[in-house]
Amino acid sequence: MFEPKNPQRRLHWILLVSGTVVLLIGRLAQLQLGSLEGRRQAEMNTVRRVEVIPPRGVLRDRKERLWVSNIPFFNLFLTPKEVSGLDTLQVSHILNLSPASLRLKVEQARQFSLIKPSLLIRYVSLNRYATLMERSWRQTGFSAQVLHSRQYLYPVGAHFLGYLSEVTPQEISTSEGRYSLGNLVGRSGLERQYEHLLAGRKGYRFVVVDAMGRELSSYQDGKHDIPPLRGADLVLTVDAELQQFAESLFYGKVGALVAIEPSTGEILCAVSAPTYDPNLLSGEEVGFQWQKLNTASRLPLYNRVIQGMYPPGSTFKLLNALIALQESTLAPPMIYPCMMGYMRNGGKPACHAHTGPLSLVGAIQHSCNAYFASVYTDFLHHPRYEKVEVAYERWRDYMLYFGVGRRLGVDIPSEKPGNLPRKTYYDRIYGRHRWNAYTIISNSIGQGEVLMTPLQMANIMCVIANRGYYIQPHFLRYVYGQPHKQVTYFDTIRVPIQAEHFETVIEGMRLAVEAGTGYVAYVPDLGLCGKTGTAQNPHGADHSVFVGFAPWDNPKIAIAVVVENGGWGASWAAPMASLVAEKYLKGTISRPHLLKHIKETPLLPQ
Repeated sequence: MFEPKNPQRRLHWILLVSGTVVLLIGRLAQLQLGSLEGRRQAEMNTVRRVEVIPPRGVLRDRKERLWVSNIPFFNLFLTPKEVSGLDTLQVSHILNLSPASLRLKVEQARQFSLIKPSLLIRYVSLNRYATLMERSWRQTGFSAQVLHSRQYLYPVGAHFLGYLSEVTPQEISTSEGRYSLGNLVGRSGLERQYEHLLAGRKGYRFVVVDAMGRELSSYQDGKHDIPPLRGADLVLTVDAELQQFAESLFYGKVGALVAIEPSTGEILCAVSAPTYDPNLLSGEEVGFQWQKLNTASRLPLYNRVIQGMYPPGSTFKLLNALIALQESTLAPPMIYPCMMGYMRNGGKPACHAHTGPLSLVGAIQHSCNAYFASVYTDFLHHPRYEKVEVAYERWRDYMLYFGVGRRLGVDIPSEKPGNLPRKTYYDRIYGRHRWNAYTIISNSIGQGEVLMTPLQMANIMCVIANRGYYIQPHFLRYVYGQPHKQVTYFDTIRVPIQAEHFETVIEGMRLAVEAGTGYVAYVPDLGLCGKTGTAQNPHGADHSVFVGFAPWDNPKIAIAVVVENGGWGASWAAPMASLVAEKYLKGTISRPHLLKHIKETPLLPQ
């Protein structure tokens, strides 16, 4: 039997091998336990996808002055499973909530989901959010979504600028991922019309968060992040300072004013009164302020520029003259009598005192009702037309060319078409073949069933100023800071009226301002041509109306003004129009006394 020569040496090797095995087993156990701990820690950490909402594109006026900018707000979310250390009193104080309201919101979040974030409160200001983060760092479970609401450096133009509000569940479901809970979307005006340009494209970042929902780090150094795309900045056609000036004229008044550059269709200013500070619908109290405005008695949210439908009054005589001239049922030298009214119809419509008899230019200058009643009657009853109904439809076709009774396609939503009855309307009212020019004679002076928006009235002035065409009125000029600035194109519409007929009508309009019913609007060297109107109102005092353009030979501005319950066109609408035209063309006001009177005299109780 073999025996080792050195038993002590053998024992040494046994101990060495045994120790090595123990060390290896210990190390393996350590690695296994460490791996389990690492796995447990990794399971506690998760990757969260966080939306990154880009800043909305800003809006600038026609001179590229910043008008509508962004201001950050936060939607605050709560994930119930991650909540710890919640100090109800402190948080409710910071967020300006009652403790009971906060507890209710927390309970509602728990009922909705323990693991999904629930919207706790909307539109938290930057100051409040910073305070919450500063004083509540031990409290977990909160997360925030930054929003870019609006700030208005010129607090005017609310009706066409529009406002933002939160997307609805239906909008989220149909947006194909474009919108999610808490996102803001353009709800009216230009914000809605150009949402696709202004909103940009949201991005995502992926972050590692611990079991308490606290952000630890960017996931894989941001390799999977999707950067947001900022919205486009837009330059508008409106002059912000002219808009401010025009709005200031409507103190204590209800109505609308629209000014357009005839050669381009660019809207220079658009006032709907009463108006409101657009900053009211941006921020923490947007819901409260919207409800307050929505229930106000004078309807400040109602855009009278494109939705108010008014009888055009005597301004409508210009169109009747142009149509009759084109159809050769009227010649400029023709004279019609006026005996304080239209005698062929028993003195109706009545007329005011003026010199006479008058030809067409004089009838425009002095706004003779009897003259234009004769023009309308002789057109509808002219032998060239087989029946009155045929003549009426011919007349109506011309009106449609002028943009009466149809939407012009302005680039803000909710435009109304006005009203231009078909012959079938009169058939229903009076019976087939039982009506004629005398039945609907009020159409001759803009007091019948025809209704127009102030935008349509101003657009008619573009047609006359351009001697026969207009470009669709619009608010968007171009995209700021891009080589290819034009993003949309607007149609040019020509009316089938010969140019010489416009010259006749323009001469009457020039004289109406220089020595006629619109003399209150006269400013030397302004070249304003216009027409006053007094639109009968079945609900109260007549509306004051004026339309015009300037200068007559190279028009730069076309304008329409309606002042509800303002009486004669010369009382309010005409002087207001002339002040805006003078401000735009000359940059100064030569009649400070008139300006003071208009700005400081209300028509309604304050």
